[in-house]
Amino acid sequence: MKIIYNTVLYASLLVFTVLWLSSYTHHSAIGIDHDQQVESGVLHYYYRLNWTGHGSVWVGYGSHQTSANPNRKLEKLDPASALLKPVKPLPDSATVWNRLGFWYINSAKPTPIFWVGVPSWIPILLPLFLILLGKHRKRSGGLSEGSL
Repeated sequence: MKIIYNTVLYASLLVFTVLWLSSYTHHSAIGIDHDQQVESGVLHYYYRLNWTGHGSVWVGYGSHQTSANPNRKLEKLDPASALLKPVKPLPDSATVWNRLGFWYINSAKPTPIFWVGVPSWIPILLPLFLILLGKHRKRSGGLSEGSL
């Protein structure tokens, strides 16, 4: 079990590092799409973990509404991804905090949208911390009552 745990940690560190380094020039994302019938048509939701191409990683969802099409079946759950796609430029309205990688977007109109963004190097810290913690515990022989 420990081998699987360590493999997952090192693999996530590698993936997060590659996505971090590419996040300044390319867009990558993983998530799911979901369609919902509403009175005036179809509301398409998309939930994403999104490396934007501007040095930040966003977590959240967006949506857009279209008119109902009887020939198109609603997608209840549709996996979605993008890897190393070209990037659109930042809007001129981007603040200094946005340019540093920090974002917060929350709006209900015209359609629901919610995003929280942090600099793309921050996700690397979690697997790195867990790897270093495991190495420290291995060196010190694990936790003892006196070390708490």
